[in-house]
Amino acid sequence: MASTISRRAAADELPTPQEVKRLFGERMAKRLGEWLCRRELASSAPETQATVDESAGIWPMRFGLGALTEARAVKDVSAVLQWVQSWHLAEPDFPNGVQILWEPRQWRLLGQQRVPIAVVVRDALALAEWVGLGRSWKRACARRDVFEQRFPLLREAAPWTRYEEVATTWSMEDVSRLMDLLQWLEANPDSQLYQRQLPVPGIDTKWLDSRAGLVRDFVLATRGQSMGGDFEKVCGLRPAPTTLRMRVLCPEMRHMVGGLSDIQAPIEDLARLKLRPTTLLVVENLATGLALPPLAGTVAFMKLGHAISELARIPWLFGQEGGEGLPARVLYWGDIDTHGFVILARARGMFPDLRSILMDERTLLQGKDQWVREASQSKVENVERLTEQEQKLYSELRSQAHGANVRLEQERLAWPPCLHALQLAMS
Repeated sequence: MASTISRRAAADELPTPQEVKRLFGERMAKRLGEWLCRRELASSAPETQATVDESAGIWPMRFGLGALTEARAVKDVSAVLQWVQSWHLAEPDFPNGVQILWEPRQWRLLGQQRVPIAVVVRDALALAEWVGLGRSWKRACARRDVFEQRFPLLREAAPWTRYEEVATTWSMEDVSRLMDLLQWLEANPDSQLYQRQLPVPGIDTKWLDSRAGLVRDFVLATRGQSMGGDFEKVCGLRPAPTTLRMRVLCPEMRHMVGGLSDIQAPIEDLARLKLRPTTLLVVENLATGLALPPLAGTVAFMKLGHAISELARIPWLFGQEGGEGLPARVLYWGDIDTHGFVILARARGMFPDLRSILMDERTLLQGKDQWVREASQSKVENVERLTEQEQKLYSELRSQAHGANVRLEQERLAWPPCLHALQLAMS
């Protein structure tokens, strides 16, 4: 079965050799990665189907030169003769594997004629030679074969459709680095090393950071698995620790953390502290958190977003068995948008008595001049653990009752009234 290249053109337009070569070159640029994954033998003779098979790229590939009729020829005999001659002149320059199909025509006025009807390309190598990419194609195939000889499952996973640059444009140094890294990860599938610790020559964090997705997908391909997923998990590496930003707003508690008031540390380190706050405050904006004044018995976490669930890993926020040491107040102040309410509900799942502040309709309407557009709204229709008023406002935001994707970010609100509202909530 042959695939066919077509184009949009006027019914009587006759494609030139230069145009056909350009169209074949464009096809190669578009499908090169896919062709690297295919090894079908060329069929003995091309078929003359009229439709384009965009999903296959099966050889040989055919480009029809139009249905030249006698009626079309007699309109401009000189132009048609020049066109036929252009194909005669181009034919000697075709490489092996590229041919013109000629067909005899017996016309009433013009007599016996021999006209070109199609160009047929046997395989990708022939096409590459024709469009000036012969050396590049051979190099790409050689690189593909080396990888697949070392990692046989690559042949089925076919990463070249997504990452053809490894075979076509990467330097030999980078290709060698990737090969060495894949071999090391194959031998050490669960090293739990940090990226910086990888003992592979030429591999550093700068090189790896810019190619993490590619490396992940090649590792999966060497195992015959589908692409995607978490880079560190796939490669058996240790991820960078998740850190949280916390402010100890209570001056009396700071002596328990060496006098520090602003701490960003891995969750595991924060979990080992022995703090006993009476108020836990969560604010979604970093600038807001940094502006908070000293507040007795209070710690504040900032800019958690959907990672607010990580607070569940800090035991001193939940007191001791029986409820002793549990914060008397848990306050959440987020943006007034759909995702803000989803995060609020998630936080209340950990802290059932949590109260929201400045996330009501009154605040929204007072800040109308500061509204912006929420890029993408939450798709959850009914969010559990919201109060009746919170659920009402959430539904109004989703239904565009106040306008299109309305959003009021907390940092856009004037600071003095916000601070006053916070102090009232804590009194």
